[in-house]
Amino acid sequence: MSISVKFFFDQVKLYAKEISWGTFLLILTNGLGVYIPLLIKSIIDNLIKNNLKVDPNIVFNLTLVIVLALLMAGIRTASRLVLFGIGRRVESEQKQSFYEHLLKLDISYFNTQRIGDLISRATNDILAIRQMMGFGLLNIVNIVWVYLLTLPIMFKLNAPLTFFILLGYLPIFLLVRHLSLQLKTKQTEAQEQLGSLSSFIEEDLNGIQVIKSYSQEKREIQRFEKVNNQYLNTSTELARWRGIIWPIMELARGISFFILLFYVSKGLLSPGTIAAFLIYLERLLFPTAIMGWLITIFQRGGVSVQRIQEVFDEKPHIVDTSANADSISVKEANIKINNLDFQFPATEQKALDNLSLEIKGGQFVGIVGLIGSGKSTLADALMRLINIKPNSIFIDGQDTHNYSLSSLRDSVALVPQETFLFNKSIKDNILLGSGASEEEVIKAAQIAQIHPEIIQMPKAYDTLVGEKGVSLSGGQAQRIALARAIIKKPRILILDDALSSIDNEIGLKILNELQEHLKEQKHTLILITHRISSLRQAEQIYIIDKGACIESGSSDYLLENSKIYQKLWKKQLTVNA
Repeated sequence: MSISVKFFFDQVKLYAKEISWGTFLLILTNGLGVYIPLLIKSIIDNLIKNNLKVDPNIVFNLTLVIVLALLMAGIRTASRLVLFGIGRRVESEQKQSFYEHLLKLDISYFNTQRIGDLISRATNDILAIRQMMGFGLLNIVNIVWVYLLTLPIMFKLNAPLTFFILLGYLPIFLLVRHLSLQLKTKQTEAQEQLGSLSSFIEEDLNGIQVIKSYSQEKREIQRFEKVNNQYLNTSTELARWRGIIWPIMELARGISFFILLFYVSKGLLSPGTIAAFLIYLERLLFPTAIMGWLITIFQRGGVSVQRIQEVFDEKPHIVDTSANADSISVKEANIKINNLDFQFPATEQKALDNLSLEIKGGQFVGIVGLIGSGKSTLADALMRLINIKPNSIFIDGQDTHNYSLSSLRDSVALVPQETFLFNKSIKDNILLGSGASEEEVIKAAQIAQIHPEIIQMPKAYDTLVGEKGVSLSGGQAQRIALARAIIKKPRILILDDALSSIDNEIGLKILNELQEHLKEQKHTLILITHRISSLRQAEQIYIIDKGACIESGSSDYLLENSKIYQKLWKKQLTVNA
């Protein structure tokens, strides 16, 4: 059983009650739809029999037709609300599950995926699933009951005529089935290209500053035109295949009426029977014609189910592994790193190579090294943002794998160099779900040396920062991100070049305020930086090179004994000169 078929039947089981109720309403609708033409047949035949004179029986039947038609309209509306509602609920649940699953996946997964394609799956593909489980499901049920209830009456009225009409439908069904196989391939290709189109737009909008800075607008327009035309060509070809199906269904209609006219010309049917057959043929026409559309909807939905399932099949590697993880929390913040190794899957060179060091709780520690030495990877490892081996990092004597991810990450705060701010107010960005008071928000901003600038803004802390903090300078964004980490009150605060866009003098003020604040709480500060001057007060400095800790000591000691430290110091003097 394919993934899409299994998904469909799983949803049918899940919504069995709603489907049963909707099916019952459709049976009533189609039952009335079958009975009303019989009344019309009776009315016409009686009128002709009575030489067009209206008797009480005709009036009663005519009134009954009107009442039943109104009742049928109401029941049909109710059936659509029930069955279309299933599609809406499936859509909502799939979006929720998809989003929750994305948040559970490792960061490394998103480094290898096109974000635009994931967005396309979360929107376009789930929309296709909704159409399959709503419109598609309703019409499948409707088609079944239209045929089950209508054909027996048609056979009763005139069996040979009904047989020949159905015989004319057979080659049409076989041809549509062949065309549907062609549709499936093109549908898959179209949805993949739509994902590529979304990724292209998302990437270019994120890099709009680079595009404009390098005058690449024309080049990007040409690149987009190429991708867009590929999607256009595939969509056009897909529409061409779909367009063939409807005329074929119209051909079935023509054949049906031709056969009916033949019988009329031979005088084999009464006027009332002719009228009834015309109504029944129209009742069969739409369900029959819509089969081509249903094929498209189910094939598109099937492709979408597979594309969504591809994401669901991805499992996080970084998970809680200890049964009693929630009972363990960071207290003293003593860190011991023991022979830590890590290699990114796409590279052959180790990012961390047998790295070992110790940090006592409450210390101010610096980590320095040349670009690419593994400093940022170490910061990610401390928070288990990357998948490290057990027994590599210990906090308070406990392997970090023994902590729950939420407990560990609540206790450790990382402020990276690449700052991300949400398109919300400054206050909301600092709080980020925290229940801290307004006074605590201001205190955190004061420590981060951003409070004076915030209160000068038009709406102060309620000022919107724009997409990714576009309305702020790099230094302002970094300080707001720092305030966000401070208000979290972490046992361990890691600044990964988080002061790089900040003036050196302001950076030193931040460190002084931060040290004083953290000392009161006996929290650990780890500063990863290229600014050697920022580490003059650090109690211990570790030098990382090629993923290993090669030297450690105070700033004065390393200036005398470490070539790498001396090189970094000279480089800083050159930059500041």
